[in-house]
Amino acid sequence: MGETLTYRGQCHCGAIRLTLELTKPAEEIDVRACQCGFCVRHGGMTVSDPNGKAFFDIDRRRLDGYRFATKSGTVLVCRTCGVYAGMILEAEGRVWSVANVRGLAVPEFRNAKPRAVVYDEETREQRIARRSRMWTPTEIRLHDAWP
Repeated sequence: MGETLTYRGQCHCGAIRLTLELTKPAEEIDVRACQCGFCVRHGGMTVSDPNGKAFFDIDRRRLDGYRFATKSGTVLVCRTCGVYAGMILEAEGRVWSVANVRGLAVPEFRNAKPRAVVYDEETREQRIARRSRMWTPTEIRLHDAWP
């Protein structure tokens, strides 16, 4: 991986923290607004970079996961403040994610204009293939105690 740009954000209460290492400046990243019922209700505005890296540091006591429809991903939701932080795909011993830069208040994306996307027609297999190809390689770090 070449040079990266680092972006940080967190949920409202700080229980879920994100560090994104992206290979492009924020203004060149494709910001998406999924049109599924969950994302629309939560105002999701997600980004990913298949050549970057994402790190979620999470207070494990305050993490809720939510799976729906195809059960091909897990939504990360803060149990304390209710913020939708992103979604992960776990497959073949690897993890990928999209980060909800609106929910995690990543300042560099504050004024981004998201592109509406619809994935309703994808099969479960197509969805997994797209995510593993387009989402960000991710490390989830669960913490028992938070400073």
